[in-house]
Amino acid sequence: MPILAFFNHPAMLAWLAAAAAPLILHLLSRRRFRETPWAAMQFLLAAAKKNARRIRIEQWLLLAVRTLLIVLVVVALAEPYLSRSGLTLLQGGRTHKVLVLDASYSMDYTQNDKSRFERARELAMNIVQQSRQGDGFTLVLLASPPRVVVGTPVFARDALLAELENVPALDTGADLSATLAKVEEVLTLARREYARLSREEVFFLTDLGRNTWMPDLRGPGAVREFRDRCGRLAKTATFIVADLGQEGAENVAVTSLAPLDNYTTLARDCALEAELHNFGHQSHNHRRVELYIDGRRAGETFLDLPAGESASAAFSYRFDAPGDHAVEVRAAGDALEVDNHRWLALPVVNHLRVLCVNGRPSGGDFQGATDYLMVALAPNGPSDERSVVRPEVATERALMEADLRQYDAIFLCDVAQFTVGEARALDRYVRAGGGLVIFLGDQARADNYNRQLGGAADGVGLLPAVVGRRVGPKQQEPYLFNPLNYRHPIVAAFRGRDRAGLVTAPTRNYIKLEPGESSKVALGFSSGDPAVVERQVGEGRSILVATSADASWTAWPLFPSYVPIVQELVSAAVRGRMDERSVAVGQPLSGVLPGQVAEAAVSVELPDGARQHAAVTVDGATARWTYSKVDRSGMYRVEYGPPLAKEDLYAANVDTAESDLARVSLDELRDDVWPGIAFESFDGQVAGEAPNSPIVRRDAFHHWLLYAALALLLFETALASWLGRRAA
Repeated sequence: MPILAFFNHPAMLAWLAAAAAPLILHLLSRRRFRETPWAAMQFLLAAAKKNARRIRIEQWLLLAVRTLLIVLVVVALAEPYLSRSGLTLLQGGRTHKVLVLDASYSMDYTQNDKSRFERARELAMNIVQQSRQGDGFTLVLLASPPRVVVGTPVFARDALLAELENVPALDTGADLSATLAKVEEVLTLARREYARLSREEVFFLTDLGRNTWMPDLRGPGAVREFRDRCGRLAKTATFIVADLGQEGAENVAVTSLAPLDNYTTLARDCALEAELHNFGHQSHNHRRVELYIDGRRAGETFLDLPAGESASAAFSYRFDAPGDHAVEVRAAGDALEVDNHRWLALPVVNHLRVLCVNGRPSGGDFQGATDYLMVALAPNGPSDERSVVRPEVATERALMEADLRQYDAIFLCDVAQFTVGEARALDRYVRAGGGLVIFLGDQARADNYNRQLGGAADGVGLLPAVVGRRVGPKQQEPYLFNPLNYRHPIVAAFRGRDRAGLVTAPTRNYIKLEPGESSKVALGFSSGDPAVVERQVGEGRSILVATSADASWTAWPLFPSYVPIVQELVSAAVRGRMDERSVAVGQPLSGVLPGQVAEAAVSVELPDGARQHAAVTVDGATARWTYSKVDRSGMYRVEYGPPLAKEDLYAANVDTAESDLARVSLDELRDDVWPGIAFESFDGQVAGEAPNSPIVRRDAFHHWLLYAALALLLFETALASWLGRRAA
């Protein structure tokens, strides 16, 4: 295979002409003389002939040394490198160095007063500072999602050093597959626009966390795509892994925080539960766990955490003011601080306001469609201070005349049909986080429900199931409820309580429902048909009950299970307003603006106090805001400007999969992650690298030429001095 020589500065080779200077000076210094016979010289000539051959060899040797000295200096300045079929043998070509900096929050693990991320950043700066002039640099953050900080190669070291100085660690996990896709994009762009970058090196500065480097790839297609991408990258680029992790790293994290009820009111204590997990190999006893409400300490407890196990901390707190409250649980600190906290944005109300739309009003007691429902919602009466739920009864006109935003949930009972305006009003309400519960009955027209609420034709798509035909009693035998193993939260409280009257309540008539793909059946009938179906719509919930809310079709309202089921329906309906307030770091915050207030300015206050604007988009009749730069865990305050004047709290928490600090070994990396792919590695120490480490290795071939030239200069000086003394 032929070996080809290349030069970074081929124009410098023109100075090789200077190598002829010693020869020219030698020839010019030769004097022409006239021969004159002289008897005494005959004896001198005879003596000189004995040494002439030796002197001529010495002079030619000195001339060759001086000529070679000039050649070495010129060739060194041209910076040569050798290549065999396009593969570099001796480094010298300009190099594109892609710095892949692990920015996941496990890199915040601190040892000896310095975090892994700080060490990684110092290593990256060392790579830049010790690289050759003319090398190009790009910077990619290994995160979820990955971030391309510098996507086009930069050649000014100071510019990249400034980026590295300011790049932050993130509170996210790490997506290796997506990051490698970004690296491939960066390298492809650089090859197209910067052909002079003849070499490629990809530096992975990481703690080699197992959850990152052993990615959970779904399906054989994803695995094949990952392996193919790694293979393509390795064909042109050298992989270099800086291992910044430590074996046996200990860590305890707060893995969850949630209220035990789906809503919180001033009328009762709020029960909160936090879970902690010990990801290490040592037990931690009497671990302090504290509760903070709106930044003020509100309680504490102590937990024993055996190695590799979890424990729960229970708190109870009664709020004294309505509105959004910031709830935080803090565990005693350790070497990884970020996952010792967990936040919750908790809306607190005086009581729940529920609008009950009566589709069949009646002047008699318990003759209307909502009469039993009102008692189930507020057993002590709607005006009693002890009532958590405050129901209000209205006719169908309320759907267009009332401000639906003031209600936490809406119950529709045996409503015959809906207009286009009513359907759109309900759609806006639910998608903004409201809860909708629909009881069917004699008056419900299936075709209108499917057309206006079910998404058929130009409908809004609120229903969790297609409304079908009416089903009557079979051979005069009523239908009983099937709890479906109590899997769904609406009926889970009845597990083990067979005497509560859920499975014995008879139903004579119901509407056959066909659930959609994203819907869940909470309760069924003994016939196999669904009885209660629910689905998330936008930020809210839509629940459809196949029978009536009163005793016209079912005896359920007369059984003890009816009141708790109605209360569970309220809890499930209002859950959307809780779920939308908590996201994982890396996921966007979003919400629906009430009405069509697209001109409202939405600003977001970050956990560090900075403020940024959210983007507002309009899709048909819905105005939605989105904020995507959720890089830090903590509380985010969203403020809505004129014509609105309100604010909401949102909580962003870390994905605690990253809290497991177990790491892959280099053997696992070689055999399982990158099988068949060669890579270099080192332990990631900043100070005292060996000269041949991947961090400090240089394109040193031209340096060795300069060293040889220096040695040759010393040799020429010594040789000339020695020959001069001999001639004397």
